[in-house]
Amino acid sequence: MPQISVIIPAYNEVRRLPHTLALVYNYLKSRFTSFELIVVDDGSYDHTADYVDDFSEQSPEVRLISYVPNKGKGHAVRIGMLAASGDLILFDDADGSSPIEELEKLLDSIKDGADIAIGSRAKPDDRRTVNALAHRKYLGNTFNAIVQGLLLPGFYDTQCGFKLFKKEMAHDIFSVTRLDRFAFDVEVLYVARLRDYKITEIPINWTNVEGSKVNVFTDSPQMLIEVLGVAIAAWTGRYSKLINKK
Repeated sequence: MPQISVIIPAYNEVRRLPHTLALVYNYLKSRFTSFELIVVDDGSYDHTADYVDDFSEQSPEVRLISYVPNKGKGHAVRIGMLAASGDLILFDDADGSSPIEELEKLLDSIKDGADIAIGSRAKPDDRRTVNALAHRKYLGNTFNAIVQGLLLPGFYDTQCGFKLFKKEMAHDIFSVTRLDRFAFDVEVLYVARLRDYKITEIPINWTNVEGSKVNVFTDSPQMLIEVLGVAIAAWTGRYSKLINKK
C-alpha cells in the first residue's frame, strides 16, 4: 500500500502539466519509499492523456484515469480520491501554483492529529508569500466571506487546490459529495465538519500561474449558485443524516 497518493485533476493541461508532473514526481520519489501519482484527465481534447501515458511508461507510480466528456474539476477530484489507495491522499492542481514542498506543512499537521489539512492562501502568516492577481484576490475574499456567512465560519480559504486527507476520511467524504464543478471544495469541507473530522488550515506559499480554467466572470456566479444550493440543502436537512455517521 502506498504511503501517499497524489491526485492531479487535468483538463486540457498539456501546456502546464508537464512541469508540474515532473516536480511532483521527483519530490515524491525523493521523499517517500512508496507512492502513487494519479492524473485524472477530465475529458481533455488536447494531448494531456497522451503526455501522461508517455510519462507513465518510465514511471510506474504514475497512473492515468481518463474519461469523456468533461464533467468538472469536482468530479475529477472525486474519481481520483476514491481510486486512491495511499494512507494519505493529496489533491493538487495541475498548474503547480502550490509548490509541492508545501506538503511538508500539511504532513506535520496530520502528524499532530489532524484528519484533514488544507492549504490556505488567505490565512494570515507573515512567513509565507502569495502572488495573486488583484482582481482574483478580491473576488476570492468576497466568495470566502459568503461561504463563511452561509456554511463554513472560521475558514479563510476553502478553494485552494492543495488539500491532504487521511484515506479513511477521504473515501468517506467523497463517497457522499456530489458537486462536480469548482465549488466542490465547499461541500467537501461542510461534510467533513458534519462528520466531526479535525480540519486544520495551513498558510502556504502560492503563486498565480497563467492559464487558469476558472473564468472569474462566468464561473464565479455559478460557484455562488452551487454554494447557495449546498446552504439550502443544509438548511432543509438534506445533509443531517451525515452527522457523525463515520
